[in-house]
Formats: sequence, C-alpha cells, structure tokens
Amino acid sequence: MTEISVLDRIASYIAQHDLRDGDLLPAERKLAEDLSVSRRELRNALASLEAAGRIWRGVGRGTYLGARPLRFAQTLNGLSVGTSPSDVAEMRLMIEPALVALATMKASPADLAELEKVARKNASTKDDYEWQQWDHRFHLLLAQATRNPAIIALLEAINGVRVKPALREKTADQETRKHFAEQHQAIVAAMIARDSELAEQRMRDHLSSVEVRVTAREKNRGAAAAPESAAATPAEARRAAPSPRGRSASSRRSTG
Repeated sequence: MTEISVLDRIASYIAQHDLRDGDLLPAERKLAEDLSVSRRELRNALASLEAAGRIWRGVGRGTYLGARPLRFAQTLNGLSVGTSPSDVAEMRLMIEPALVALATMKASPADLAELEKVARKNASTKDDYEWQQWDHRFHLLLAQATRNPAIIALLEAINGVRVKPALREKTADQETRKHFAEQHQAIVAAMIARDSELAEQRMRDHLSSVEVRVTAREKNRGAAAAPESAAATPAEARRAAPSPRGRSASSRRSTG
C-alpha cells in the first residue's frame, strides 16, 4: 500500500472519530489494526505527518494531533529556586480556574469520561505517592481538554515543578486526600453539565483549599524552626562565655 493511501486512511479515521488538535491517537498496534495496514506502513505515514507538523509524539506518552506544544520547561526550570509550595499554589490559583472554564466548553465526551475515571481512581487510592500521580494526571487532562498546545505545555511544566522534592505538596493524611478527591469529582460533575462558571468556581475553591493548607504548613514549619535558630549551640555558648583564666585576671584587676 502506498504512503498516500495510508495517509488517506488516517485522515478518514480522524474525521470519523471527530478528533481535533490535542487529541491522543490510539496506540500504534491498535491504530494499525483499525486502519488495516501494517505497523511499518503506519510508522512511515506517521513520520511524514510528524515532519509536516500535523502530529507529535512523546516517549511513553503516545501520538497527539497537532503541532508539538511549546516548551515552557526550560523557562520554568529555575522556578524552584527561592520558590515555596505556597508560591506555586498561588500561581495555580491564578491560572487553573480559567483553564477549567475553557475545558468545560471544549471537552469531548471521551475527555469527560476519562476525567471521571481518573477522579474515581484519585478518590480510591490510600497511598500518598499514588494519589499525587492521579492528581497530576487529573489536572493535565483538564489542560488537554482545552485543545490549546500552549496551555497543555504550561500545565506540564507546572506539574514538573510540583514534583520537585522541595515543592512537592504532600497531602499527608487520608482525610485531606479524600476532601481534595471529592472536590475533583465536583469539578467533573460541573463540566459534564457544561456549566463553565460552576466548574471555574469549584476549581477556585479547590485550589484555595490547597493554598490555605500549604501556607499553614509553611508557617508551622517556620515557627518550629525559629526557637532552634534562636538557641545557641553548646559550641557557640562556649565561645561566647569568658574563660576561667580571663575571669580570674579581670577579678584581680578590679580588686587590686
């Protein structure tokens, strides 16, 4: 089969499934089966589409329609320097409510179904690390539902910052995880109802809760560190105290 024929089949597949820029194509094996072509023929066609900027492929992530997202990662690479978790939470509060309003208007039924599934997974896990993975997946899916490559790249960069050890927003306890997961599910419910204002408000409420929690943790950490910094170490105390010989000489001078 010629490459043009394979490209025609891919174009027909995209049209039949109403796929748009930012949508994820099926895995290579599945797509080859759906198109009734060999994997080699499919790879050659995908390589041509990628060279033309019609698709982009990420290692371990799959093949997406549209141009490769802009790369904010290098620009934000130094974000962790001098940045606290509350700084990141404040930044997210400025960005993500508007993002979810746009996603509510543009999300496909498949997007909403995937968001529902991830929100359920997020609610059922009891492990903090696994919870964080589903949390990051949830927020990235919201970005992908906007069909905006710049927004997707920005959220990928923000997620990259959030996993840095110094900035990781540990949820610490099951009650907090449950509360945040319920907020995720409420956001998805508003999106399914196509109520962009409600979805935006629920995301704002969610991220406000995150900001309050991380700010309180920072204050508690600072309060705990303050007495330690005020107290002199044994070595510092010895250096500050006059030596017995010095006190004796001083005493003799004052009485002599």
